[in-house]
Formats: sequence, structure tokens, C-alpha cells
Amino acid sequence: MKVRYLLVGMFVLVAVLVSGCGLVESLTGSKGGTVSSLWSDVPPLANASKADIPIPPLVNIIITGFIQAANADNSSDMKLDKFDFIVYQTADTPEQVGNFYTKEKMAAAGWNAEDQPGCQVGAGQGVAGGFCAFGKKSGNTDTVLLILPVREDQATQTQVFFIRFEGTKKSS
Repeated sequence: MKVRYLLVGMFVLVAVLVSGCGLVESLTGSKGGTVSSLWSDVPPLANASKADIPIPPLVNIIITGFIQAANADNSSDMKLDKFDFIVYQTADTPEQVGNFYTKEKMAAAGWNAEDQPGCQVGAGQGVAGGFCAFGKKSGNTDTVLLILPVREDQATQTQVFFIRFEGTKKSS
């Protein structure tokens, strides 16, 4: 439930920022980058191939806004340091991608957050898509992994965006 509220809040925040006075340019100077391969702690989809697709500007704005909002939250003891992403394509549907990334499979790969929501997948308005979220703690580092499978109705391939946030404990 916390994740839903966080996501709604994130989208409202981004909508406000995007409509504001030229803040788009300042948000696109993100602290993120593309990685060359899927991280070792993320199970790979068997029939997916890496796609050379840049992160869409709106998604970049949303992610950067999320990082800035999270770091401005004085009640949080974590500082989001960076995000990385990679995109794959597969003939699998978003539902199949969501069914692959189960809480059990991700826990076996080391994703140990107790309140991780797993995957929610559906279709509507000409697009099938989903949202998966997993987290883990390792020492002073917290990591959140978002998996976003998206397919337009007429498309033959699902694009799967893997976005990884890392944060460290704020120094007192």
C-alpha cells in the first residue's frame, strides 16, 4: 500500500514540476545512466534481447523528480544516489513478464525487502503494461528495482524497462 501512495505522489509531484516555470531542463540533468547488461542479481528473461532504446524523456523526468523528492524528504534517513537502467525486448506479453518475476523468484535472487509489492500487470487504452517493484538492503545500501513491461496493442514485442535505484544512509 505504501508503494501505491508513493507512486501517486510521485506522479502528482512530476506533473506539478513539469507544468512549472522551466523546471524540465533542470530535471533532465539526471544522475542515471544505461548499463551494458542486466545486473547479476536480476534473473534474466530467457527469450529477451537487449534493446538499444533510450529511456523516454518523460520517464527520465519522472525518475529524476522522484530522486529529488526523495532526497528532499527530511523524514527519510536514506539518500538516493543514482539510478541505472537497461531495456530488453521480448515476444512475451507484459502478463508473462509479470508472472516470471514472482516475489519468490526475486527473493531467491537476494531481493529481501519485506514489503515489496511484486508485479501488477494489466491492459487498457490501447496499451498493455505493468509495474514490478522489488527492494533489498545490504549494509548501508538500499536498492529498489522497478521492472516496467509495456506493449502497444498492435506491437509484436514487449519493451521491458529495468530501472535500479541505489541509496545510502544519510550521514548525521
